[in-house]
Amino acid sequence: MRVLELYSGIGGLAAALASVAPRATVVAALDINHLARQVYSANFSHPVIGAAVEFIPVERFRAWKADLWWMSPPCQPFTRRGKQRDARDPRAITFLRAIEHLEEVRPTFLALENVPAFRGSDVHRRLLDTLEASGYIHRRECLLCPSTLGLPNRRLRYYLVAGRRPLAPWSASAGDDAPLPRRPLASFIDTTYDGTLVVDPALQERYAGALHIVDAEDPEAETRTFTSAYGRSPVRSGSYLRQGTLPQGTRHQETVIRRFAPHEILRLLGFPETFRLPPSLPRHKAWQLVGNSLSQPAVRAVLQGVPGLCSAQSFTPTTSFL
Repeated sequence: MRVLELYSGIGGLAAALASVAPRATVVAALDINHLARQVYSANFSHPVIGAAVEFIPVERFRAWKADLWWMSPPCQPFTRRGKQRDARDPRAITFLRAIEHLEEVRPTFLALENVPAFRGSDVHRRLLDTLEASGYIHRRECLLCPSTLGLPNRRLRYYLVAGRRPLAPWSASAGDDAPLPRRPLASFIDTTYDGTLVVDPALQERYAGALHIVDAEDPEAETRTFTSAYGRSPVRSGSYLRQGTLPQGTRHQETVIRRFAPHEILRLLGFPETFRLPPSLPRHKAWQLVGNSLSQPAVRAVLQGVPGLCSAQSFTPTTSFL
């Protein structure tokens, strides 16, 4: 199967495909962020194109002959931080143009990820109208969180999979909303860490009660959604970790509050240990890129609906689609 990855970021879809559908071919990945493309190219060999979707002629989309389009368009038009301007937001233009390309090219399958508030928006309605008019009569939508798929991380997202042909059946457990056993947070974090991750006590005092802090040894600990603002915005951008292990270079045992390192967040998103961030990538940029990426278990669950892409044995049970 030939796959086109739009708004590819660091390669969340490509990483998921590598684990469950290694024979799939990513014909191209598109993203305008040059640092995201650097990370992508450091991990995958297929073409990564630095161009905005709205400026690529439809003929080129046809030439790729992709069976599946995956889209993770900008979420800011639908978030409170982005003022929820919906179709009026200039950042929505690129996706509205992608919808027009979809209507013209009509790949066999489409899959999409965005924030929960996307569902019910004007842009969402335009997408559904286009799918209806373009023969995508087989559709499933859901809100899915990796905390139900065994990860100690909340990242509720909207997903859609649509086809001009029937979609694949779900696993026998599809529709069962009982969460999978969750791995403890301690298995995702480093026992030693860079002391520069420690949060300044003055910031802790200033935002006392507003910081979401989890304990490294708490078997029930669950981190909140890490966003692209992590490390820049003190609150509502992700969790902080209380840990007693010695930071590198310190002499005395102490309990500290620290930020999660970018590679720890990648683990919480389900990325494999082989996935790497270039050493030259500044940490604040790594946080931004990782915060914009995808939860691997959720993506794999959605891909289960694309027939012929991967085997049912590749998946863990998922929650039901709406």
